[in-house]
Order: sequence, then structure tokens, then C-alpha cells
Amino acid sequence: MFIKSIIYKTILPITLILLISCDKEDTNPACNYEAATGSRFFEFQASDGHTFIAWTNDTMVIQKVEAQLALEPAQRNMHINGEILKMPANCDFNKSWSWYFNPEDWDLADISIEVCDGNPQYVEDNLEDFIQIGRYCPWSSTVSKEISTPF
Repeated sequence: MFIKSIIYKTILPITLILLISCDKEDTNPACNYEAATGSRFFEFQASDGHTFIAWTNDTMVIQKVEAQLALEPAQRNMHINGEILKMPANCDFNKSWSWYFNPEDWDLADISIEVCDGNPQYVEDNLEDFIQIGRYCPWSSTVSKEISTPF
């Protein structure tokens, strides 16, 4: 009886805690996603304060982003424009949004058509529409900083 009590009061709860913590580690935020060699990661901020991440290894795009980052924040006048994709299940590498920019299909733009404009939360709420449109181009977004890999 004493051994059963120890098992139920000590060993079983510890085992459950270990199993739960292992399960949380299995939902890897990296999702086994590997960015292309030479990719650089950037945080963008919309005028409503929401932020999101985009990355690329396209040297022409990186040069444009670096040129924007060399300016004072108030002088940055280019916004991101690109295809967005649905986040794979159990992933969280774009500031908790369920979408991310296709690393091979975004650029900085001076102007874009209105149909692809919107704040990040609006895109989140209407993701299927933006997937169908094929582009997301938040006019009010600017690159705020380069970051280390988010996953």
C-alpha cells in the first residue's frame, strides 16, 4: 500500500509533467523549416504598430532593404509587396501570424495597387482572400530592423 501511495503521489505526477513538457518541445516553432543559404531576416512595422517578419536571400532585395535601413525611420518610404503563404501547422515564426511572406517572392515598392493593401490583422482575418489575390502590400509598412533568424 505504501508503494502504491508513492507511485500515485510522486512518480505519476512527475512522469506526467515530463510528458507534457516533452510534448511542448515537440511543437517546434521552427517547424523543420530551413531558410535558404544567405537569407537575411527583417522586421517590418505597419502604421498601426503591428510587426511581422520577412526574409530573403535575393541580393537585389537585400540591397533595397539595406538602403532603407540606412535612412532615418521617418524617411523610409518603401513598403513590402509580395506573395504570402499560410503558416505550416504548429509554426510560429512570424510574430504569431498564420501567414508569412514567400521568401522567394517579395520586394520593396514605392507604390502598389490598393487591392493588396491592409494591416496585418486584416490579412489575418481575411487570409483566404489575400491568398487568392496573390499579393500583400501594406502601404503603411516600413522595414524597422534586421533581426537574427526567428527560428
